[in-house]
Amino acid sequence: MELTRVEEKDSFLVEAYLQAYGLWRSRRLAEAGEVLRKSWRACGARSLRGMLLMGYILRDQKRYVSEIACLQDLLERFGQSGEDALLADAWSVLGSALRMLGESRLSVEAFRKSVALEPDVRKKLTECSNAIFSANAIDPVSAESMQSLYVEYRTLLEMLSVRPFPVRQWNHRKIRVGYLSADLRNHPVAQFVQPLLVGYDAEAFSVYVYALNEKQDVVTKALQAGGANWREAAGWSWEEIADAVRQDEVDILVDLAGHTAGNALPVFAWRPAPVQISGIGYFNSTGLRETTGFLSDVHCAPETASPYFTEPLLRLAHSHFCYQPFTHFPAEGTPPCLRKGYVTFGCFNHFSKVSDRVLRVWREILRAVPDSRLLLKHALFDSEEGRDYTLRRLRNLDFPVDRVEMRGFSRDYLEQYRDVDIALDTRPYTGGLTTCEALYMGVPVITWIGAYHGARFGYSFLANLNLCELAAADDQRYIEIARQLAGDPELLQLLRRTLRGMMQKSPLMDAGLYRNEMESLYRELFLSAGR
Repeated sequence: MELTRVEEKDSFLVEAYLQAYGLWRSRRLAEAGEVLRKSWRACGARSLRGMLLMGYILRDQKRYVSEIACLQDLLERFGQSGEDALLADAWSVLGSALRMLGESRLSVEAFRKSVALEPDVRKKLTECSNAIFSANAIDPVSAESMQSLYVEYRTLLEMLSVRPFPVRQWNHRKIRVGYLSADLRNHPVAQFVQPLLVGYDAEAFSVYVYALNEKQDVVTKALQAGGANWREAAGWSWEEIADAVRQDEVDILVDLAGHTAGNALPVFAWRPAPVQISGIGYFNSTGLRETTGFLSDVHCAPETASPYFTEPLLRLAHSHFCYQPFTHFPAEGTPPCLRKGYVTFGCFNHFSKVSDRVLRVWREILRAVPDSRLLLKHALFDSEEGRDYTLRRLRNLDFPVDRVEMRGFSRDYLEQYRDVDIALDTRPYTGGLTTCEALYMGVPVITWIGAYHGARFGYSFLANLNLCELAAADDQRYIEIARQLAGDPELLQLLRRTLRGMMQKSPLMDAGLYRNEMESLYRELFLSAGR
């Protein structure tokens, strides 16, 4: 029986999709895209799967503007197709692309639409986590809006009908602490957890690690060398992770991911450990009632309670971070203003953190400091369309674009701090590892003192270095600090020479002090739980 013309067209599109998919999996991105385009031109039609694959291809090519256009076209053409799982995927990929461009509100909306369409409740939870993560970059973001997202997350979690483990009393001598993370590798989180996994008090504590990362590297091996009981949990279900924690009789389970990629927060719903806390790898509340507390410090959290959090804040006396870099750092060099004759401000933060409000403040800094420049560095600028999109955004804000330089990703990014005199932090989603790296390269960082834990990271770093004068309570003060610092080349030269040593001698890098404070906290939590 002969195929109808419609069947022939569908067959042709399926064949082209399968060919393009194979090329995409082999990372032959340009060829994969061309196969799809040729098939669309040849038969005058497109398929939902083909357009979704094109979205992934454009994403991997870092052509985020084209990716957004492709996905919006897909949703316009096929939004009523009834293919809910594929449409949910399209909304999710769109949300990620919007986040990359700094369109945080639109990103949250896209992820929530993915939640609504996704038929699998576990995937719904992942998309809701994505929405919560994106919401942190909205400026301003209200406590009410965050709490609304937490309610949505908890409601979805209830759909799993989890039955928590019954309360049990262990009979072991040491306090057992378990760490749950997908980032125990060459990742920002790993730069802050070494004191917890290496050199801990083995007479008083037993440490268990539930590593969700599939890939291991030299950083993973360095952390494994600390002697913790290491569980390779990549690919495990939430139930399997919870059961393993229970079988290990863990007293305190520490989540190091929050609502970041690859997290296993739903494990908390099983209550596998009497004490369950979160922190380090995330900057805001888990939103879960099962969370005993969230790790913070006296600088990030003025009080133990916050309207942005559902759990109490556990405040360390110094820093809730301990920076222990695995990276080899080049020499700091000298402030570039001494050889160039003008000051260069810089920001290497993820560009999704750069809101329009932040750009307006930076615009005023450039106006206040004659002949100054702004250096932006991020993977968004690897593509021409990423740079063009950002230039349009800057021009819409009346930004002096002729004084802005955009650089893409590069492995020598630390050396490029030699081209920056003063680093500018973002708000409300501040820099973490990026701020530490800038300071370690001798570059002073100007930050805001935000309204809640995650918006005060920069302030905490500076407070631990006794450099609170670089933290601003409002926009005008932020601009004034930048103007004053730019006008003092001798101070910039002094900071370039001394910041690294200041960090090494500060609580921010004192592994022994940090470990003692954390272990004291663990003992306190253990006793308060009646163990």
